[in-house]
Amino acid sequence: MSMKNMLYPINIKGKYGYINNLGEIILEPKYDYAEEFQDNLAIITINDKYGFIDKEGTLVVSPKYDEVFEFSEGLATVELEGKRGYVDTEGKLIIPCKFDEAMDFSEGLAAIRIGYKWGYIDKKGKIVIEPDFLDAYDFSEGLALVQSGGKLGYIDKEGIMKISPKYNYAYGFSEGLAAVMIGDKFGYINKEGEVVIKPKYYTANCFSDGLGLVENNERYGFINKEGKLEIDFKYDWADDFYEGYAVVAMGDKYGLIDRSGKEVIPLKFDNVDDISEGLISVEIEGKWGFIDDTSNFVIDPIYKEVSGFVDGIAMVKEKNSMNYINKKGESIIKK
Repeated sequence: MSMKNMLYPINIKGKYGYINNLGEIILEPKYDYAEEFQDNLAIITINDKYGFIDKEGTLVVSPKYDEVFEFSEGLATVELEGKRGYVDTEGKLIIPCKFDEAMDFSEGLAAIRIGYKWGYIDKKGKIVIEPDFLDAYDFSEGLALVQSGGKLGYIDKEGIMKISPKYNYAYGFSEGLAAVMIGDKFGYINKEGEVVIKPKYYTANCFSDGLGLVENNERYGFINKEGKLEIDFKYDWADDFYEGYAVVAMGDKYGLIDRSGKEVIPLKFDNVDDISEGLISVEIEGKWGFIDDTSNFVIDPIYKEVSGFVDGIAMVKEKNSMNYINKKGESIIKK
């Protein structure tokens, strides 16, 4: 998507419209609420009803729903009078609002609830896995985590229980492995249900970028898929790796490490958030700004909140007002 096609929501005198990256108003403020565009469509509200518009301001999905959610695999969950269904990107109600709960589509199927039981439907709304489960989660790598008989196990897309429900706590599969609790500790299983990393961790997250975040004795470190410790247990808090980096903390100071464990951003900030387009958002004494990869401030910490950069533009909040800035820290909104 080119920069000139990017649109950003803006609130003017209580109504929302959209501006481009030059700060020019492209869609006049007339909505009660508006969100950022995702895949050329954006959620808006009019008179407490939700719908979607395109970048010309055309109502693709009329604002008649009590709630709507982001599109996933070409369909969006919508709610009307307490029941949920799905619309397509042309605004057609493809699957009627008849489910008590309905989740995003993942790998072609979506978890739905009828009464107290969960099952799965395909994109035509056909129930392909009967609602027999107390809980159900998204499909990931061909398997979905479900709750049956008070325990968690994994089914395939035919509804066959591939890994029997025997876990009190478990996560979906990521990079071929899933974290599960066995006894009172976490380990990892493969898609055959075999334990490949012994349960010895107090907590364990999904694998990301080839590493799994685990906790021992209130310290966090990272292991590889053979269970070898790659980054020592020395952090008081850590997040999963994303695009080669992970946010970590010691005490109340945050920084960034790479996959080798090198601290590429020193642990000296009160918080560290998005890495976007070469800049990193950080917090100092309650204010947010942006640093480069040498930890030098490119945009001073003067904001209450910030988002990541998208095509050279970031949303920021100053006091009680919203603004958009470029990578020089200059406001793009025309006064």
